[in-house]
Amino acid sequence: MELAELAIKRALQMSATEVETYTEKTKTTRVEFAEEIESIKTVESLGMSLRIALGKKIATYSTSVLGEKEINEAVEKAVKIARVAPEDASWKHLNRKFGKASAEGYQDHRLESLEYGEITEKLVSAINRMRDYDKRVKPTRGILTISASDISIANSYNETCERKETNVEVWMRTKAKDADMESTGNEHQETRFWREINFENLADRAAEKALKFLKAKPVPSGKMPIIFRNQIFASILGVILSGPVNADWVQKGRSPLANKLGTRIASENINIFDDGLMRGGWQTKPFDDEGHPTQTTSIVDDGIFRNYLYDTYTALKDSVESTGNAQRPYYWTNPQPSPSNLVLKTGEASPEEIIRETKRGVYIEETIGDWLSNPVSGNLNATITHGYLVKNGELSEPVKGIVISGNFYELLKDGIEVIGNDLRNSAQYYSPAVKLTQMTIAGKE
Repeated sequence: MELAELAIKRALQMSATEVETYTEKTKTTRVEFAEEIESIKTVESLGMSLRIALGKKIATYSTSVLGEKEINEAVEKAVKIARVAPEDASWKHLNRKFGKASAEGYQDHRLESLEYGEITEKLVSAINRMRDYDKRVKPTRGILTISASDISIANSYNETCERKETNVEVWMRTKAKDADMESTGNEHQETRFWREINFENLADRAAEKALKFLKAKPVPSGKMPIIFRNQIFASILGVILSGPVNADWVQKGRSPLANKLGTRIASENINIFDDGLMRGGWQTKPFDDEGHPTQTTSIVDDGIFRNYLYDTYTALKDSVESTGNAQRPYYWTNPQPSPSNLVLKTGEASPEEIIRETKRGVYIEETIGDWLSNPVSGNLNATITHGYLVKNGELSEPVKGIVISGNFYELLKDGIEVIGNDLRNSAQYYSPAVKLTQMTIAGKE
């Protein structure tokens, strides 16, 4: 904070009209493993980003070396850039509403005393479970990342705020081989807390998946009901909706949801919200990356589109208040509006009940390529790598190599038949299992 105050003071002396500092200190431990632990690396980084306004001329400059000399140099360079920058006619001012919302569950104090021995013990146990699950299965790739960050924000309106947060994510893959047949199995989990990672369960599921899909094959092309596992639909929700609900996309004419406020874009059983206060959420925090308090924002309420997500800049442009969604992927980037925890509200049916009520369809365990879907047109495409044919309410033979396609916005409005009760996340996107009335599948001819 002392260096932040120095930067602000120096910038104001050089005729800056507004100054903001964003400082981030992060310690990250990354472990890579396969049939054994291959590497453990811990990296500590410290950096500050300066955002300076000279009237309506805006500049950003960052430095990873924080000392009085480096701060002064960074300020001088930022001011020089601002002086030659074109004016931004839409610029009004930096965030003036600092504060902390009542967010909980975004820091694991346990990580402060976590030792390498405990990390390796958990991973070795998981590796052994994958290896011992069946002689045809072996672990082939895995990554564990543990990060702890200290973040502070200050500006020339004498506002400051600080927070500490942690994240733990693990991904593991197995391969099964039997004669000339091969299959893989993946599992992942993202959470704020070390003790919430269930290494044994992830290992078992990855091994089981690889083994079960050795004989998987495509099914004939056509149209049929589709059931998405919770994490898979959560990922799709993020791919398709995270951009269009962003006010920056709307203002730049990129969002298909522009001018849709107050209109029906989904069926009445659809409720989607952004929850910056979700206990233990992947992006839960008391204030966003401009210091504005976070909140819960309704996006789709009983099928009606209600709100866009704003940071200060886009909110002032629309003469509304920020929703506390300013996000910086890295300390050296400018904040932009982005979802905190984008959530599809749960229904009442369990995944087992959804399957039981399906006479014929496909249950999707894993896909690839969904990130290539088009959020502007809504065209959803993905390839099923792990799925099951559903027959008379039961999972039957495993299937793979099937391309599914459809328009997400049309499905949102007319195609979601049942919503499950098993909420789970893929990073900051949350969804239960979802059954669609039908999608087009391209399999074997």
